[in-house]
Amino acid sequence: MDYSAKQLTLEPKDRVRLATGEEYGFALVLHGLLRAGGKWLLGADDLLVFRQRQALELRGGGGNAPGTVLWVRFPLDTVNACSGPGTDLLRSFQVNPAPVAVVHAQSQRVMLIKSLAMQLISLRSEEDPLALELLEQSTVRMFLALTLRACASADPYRPQPRHRGDNQLSLDQVFRYIHAHLTEEITLETLEREFFVSRHHLIREFRKRTGQTVHRYIVKARLDLCRQYIAQGYSITEVYRMGGFGGYNHFFRAFKQTYGMTPGEYRNSLKTPPTDPETRT
Repeated sequence: MDYSAKQLTLEPKDRVRLATGEEYGFALVLHGLLRAGGKWLLGADDLLVFRQRQALELRGGGGNAPGTVLWVRFPLDTVNACSGPGTDLLRSFQVNPAPVAVVHAQSQRVMLIKSLAMQLISLRSEEDPLALELLEQSTVRMFLALTLRACASADPYRPQPRHRGDNQLSLDQVFRYIHAHLTEEITLETLEREFFVSRHHLIREFRKRTGQTVHRYIVKARLDLCRQYIAQGYSITEVYRMGGFGGYNHFFRAFKQTYGMTPGEYRNSLKTPPTDPETRT
């Protein structure tokens, strides 16, 4: 299945021109801030949707941290081949009249789209031909389907990034940031830099709002994502890597401690109907 996918990192003063030609293009901010077309400031929950024959300049968002974007393009034949009964993807993506649309979507959905984009990038260097074409087809279909749903249910409200000197910490923005970066390393130092707030204040406010530590919240969010991947049929090795866990042992212990069963036992439980009389209807 024909497509192109790559990851671009822009330092604060860097510029890059994204162009589609006879293709559809999707740019997803992996981390950091980026400026698009001289008028949009894009963050972790934002994605750009390009129609055919469009181009846009992307620049670093300022400050000292670089920004990273995933740039994925699909020829019209590929988009059309992924259409199915009741869903014409070509027509669906043309509903938005804007040649380049900014979509601010729900964090968890954007995170899944990013994971699929990263998988598309890795598949381009995959040396094992076994079922490679089938894996590419399923990943492309899932990417396009989730992107379409993200566009259809996009949040019209785009929160502004915090700046040094802001008085109050918005935990809602912290939650969005965490869910958009679950597959990356997130530390208290990272959140301090991102939101210009001391770790002590962050820890206190986080515990007050959630009743748990920042670390525990992140681990639980990753485990919830891993449960979704297990239900979708991914192997346990794929699951813990896609879910942001650095090693299997950490993932195994955290999963069993949280859910009272191993990842393998959880997978088996999805295949077996409940036998507890209280769960019967």
